[in-house]
Amino acid sequence: MELYPIGHVETPFETREDAPKQGEETPYAANVHVDEQFRDGLDGFEADDRIVVVWWADDADRDVLRVRDGERGVFSTRSPARPNPVCVTECELVAVDVEDGTLAVRGVDMVDGTPVVDLKPALD
Repeated sequence: MELYPIGHVETPFETREDAPKQGEETPYAANVHVDEQFRDGLDGFEADDRIVVVWWADDADRDVLRVRDGERGVFSTRSPARPNPVCVTECELVAVDVEDGTLAVRGVDMVDGTPVVDLKPALD
């Protein structure tokens, strides 16, 4: 299996403790920066779309199988601490600059510099 980032996020959160638990429930704005070789894939996104940012919690504890004081198995939660810390956050797309590779989004819950591995339109 190969997985590599297509870009990264720029957020106001320096640590996991600073970041909200669920982006959808917050008003926080951020930028998703897409690397140049992937920018052509942004065509079709428009402001006011809902998008899913798929990201890698690169600072997560990958040995965790139980969370909430052992109450729940990690796979039954949205915790970023898990064997493969692939996370998803549905965001409101505020603005798109395909040439620059920047998506301004609202509703983020990831730490500044977090790698982005994919972007998808949200399901209605």
